[in-house]
Amino acid sequence: MKNDTKILKNSLKNLVNRFGREDFVSAILKNSPKEDIKNITLKDISDNHYLKKAKLDDVKVTQAKKIIKEGGFFDPIIVRAYQGKYEVVIGRVKYIAAKELKLETIPVVVIQLSEEESLLCMLKEISERKTMNIYELSLICSHLKKDYDYKNKELADFLNQSSSQISNLLQILSLPEEVLADISMNRLSYGHAKAICRLSPEEVIEMVKKIQEEHLSVRQTEALVRKEKGVLDENNKNNEDSISNEKLSINNELVIKLRFVDGKAKKDAMKKLNRLIKKAKCVIE
Repeated sequence: MKNDTKILKNSLKNLVNRFGREDFVSAILKNSPKEDIKNITLKDISDNHYLKKAKLDDVKVTQAKKIIKEGGFFDPIIVRAYQGKYEVVIGRVKYIAAKELKLETIPVVVIQLSEEESLLCMLKEISERKTMNIYELSLICSHLKKDYDYKNKELADFLNQSSSQISNLLQILSLPEEVLADISMNRLSYGHAKAICRLSPEEVIEMVKKIQEEHLSVRQTEALVRKEKGVLDENNKNNEDSISNEKLSINNELVIKLRFVDGKAKKDAMKKLNRLIKKAKCVIE
C-alpha cells in the first residue's frame, strides 16, 4: 500500500466535487481557462502507465482519426506531469489516433494529480462512457485495491455499483492476456467474460473460439460453462463440486438442500445420497 490516507476516507465525493457533478470531462475543461490549453509535442506525451496493457478498439481509433483529420481536436486531451514528461489521463483513444496520424503536436490541458487522484479520475471518466472499456476499469480497480487498500464496498459506492459487481470486474483479470485483449477491443463482451471465468486458461481459449465462431449469446455461453464444469466433475469423480448445498441443523436432524447444475449431476449425486440414507436418517427436499 502506497498511502495510508486515501482520498475516499475523507469524503466519498471529494474528488468528483472538485470538478462538479456534471459530465466529468466537460467539468474539468470548464474549470480550466482557455489559456491553460497548450500544444505539446506528441513525443513528450506517453500513454498511461496503468492502462497501456489495455488495447483499444480499432473501430474507435479509426473514428477518432477521421474526426481529427476533418476537424481537428474537439476537446483537448487531459494529461498530468509524469517522470519529466506528460502522461495521458483522459483521452487515450485520441492520443493513439494522433500517434497513428503522426502529428507533431496535440492540444492538452495539464492538471496536477497524484497517482491516486489520477486513478480515481480515470475510474470516474471511464464509468461515465456509454461504451466503457471493462479491462481498463478492472485494471484501475485492481491498482486502487493493491496500492491504496481500497475495499470493494468503497469502489462500489464511488461507481454506484454493488460490491459483487466490483468482484466480477476484478475476476476477469485472471483470464489469459489474449482474451483480455479481445475484451478490451470489444471483440468479447463483459457478460461472456464473466461466464467463462470459472474455466481453466486452456478451456477459456477453447470457449472463446467457440463463442466467436458460433456467435453464442451470453446465456448460451453460461449454459455451456455449466455443462463443461459438470463433465469435468464427472471425469474427476468429484460430482460433489457440481452441487451447491446448504446444511441446516434442525432438531438434531441434518437437512441438506441441493441445487444441481444439470440432470446428470443430480442423478449421480442421488446415487451417493441413497447409499447414505441406509446409514443415517436424512430428510431430502
